[in-house]
Amino acid sequence: MHGQPRPGSHGYRGQPDPPIYAALLARWTTEGRTLPGRRDPDWSRIASSPIWPSGPLYGG
Repeated sequence: MHGQPRPGSHGYRGQPDPPIYAALLARWTTEGRTLPGRRDPDWSRIASSPIWPSGPLYGG
């Protein structure tokens, strides 16, 4: 099984990503946004928290 290309490296079938895509990824990175192909730390924290009513999201 082949992995997905990493954002900002090479696009479809090894072709370089268009410059506009690289610029968009750079902008999103500086804004702290979630990027395609990278884990979202907020989602990981929420998904790994215990179910209500205890856990770090609920002061428990």
